[in-house]
Amino acid sequence: MAAIPPEKAPKPGLNIYGCAAVNPVKLTIAAEELGIPYNYVCLDMAAGEPQAEWYASINPNGRMPALVHVKEDGTSVTVFESAACLLYMASEFDKEHKLSYPIGTPDYWTQLSWVAGYGPMTGQAVYFCRYATEPAPLGVWRYTSECRRLNHVLDKRLSASPFVAGDRLTVADVAVFIFAHSARWAGIDINAYPNVKAWHEKLAQRPGFQRGLQVPVPYQFSDEAVSNPDAAAQEPYKMQRKYGGQAIKAWTDKWKGEVVPVPSDHANLE
Repeated sequence: MAAIPPEKAPKPGLNIYGCAAVNPVKLTIAAEELGIPYNYVCLDMAAGEPQAEWYASINPNGRMPALVHVKEDGTSVTVFESAACLLYMASEFDKEHKLSYPIGTPDYWTQLSWVAGYGPMTGQAVYFCRYATEPAPLGVWRYTSECRRLNHVLDKRLSASPFVAGDRLTVADVAVFIFAHSARWAGIDINAYPNVKAWHEKLAQRPGFQRGLQVPVPYQFSDEAVSNPDAAAQEPYKMQRKYGGQAIKAWTDKWKGEVVPVPSDHANLE
């Protein structure tokens, strides 16, 4: 395994590995809400650092975010995937339960149930709406429809509860917030979900959320940012979509293969 470059090596305390993308912001918001000092290690996407051999020792899946917690006794814990990272941060740093419910309580299991549901569907919607290198109407239909369904579920939940998991702010709100904050980028109109919109606006006013949204750069995928009609403001998105789409296609082409057949094939097309 290649050695971690000195400038990317974890320091004592909490280290967050990320870049200017959606999921890493969950961790910076949580850290800011909890008042945790942290070292942010920004990976260079253009240089391929997420796929570098040294980073595989931190996240073998080659994605972000990940965290490394170097404890006072010199031992360290490495966690990857944003939901797992949030739960680790709550367990390790939220002993007063400012951003979580106590482990094992009924409210904890409710919190856990809401942490991971929105990301995968929203990520697919973003790909087909913004990064696909050829028109893919079936993909757009499938995943934006699923995002609308999920927002309908969330809207109903928030009509009866002030926060996603219950009566207090938790990591579940942090996990879901960033997708409401990026609704238009995923092809969704947040105005169609009044309870989601009100909840989002309430959280967006919190100082911890505002600070977390500034790391490593001001958050780029908010509805306001992506809708800015100024041509100069849109140029970075055009470039990002062009080269990001090509990069995703190249990564995916590496794993191309044939669908393994089963006897019922094509029945769904009849």
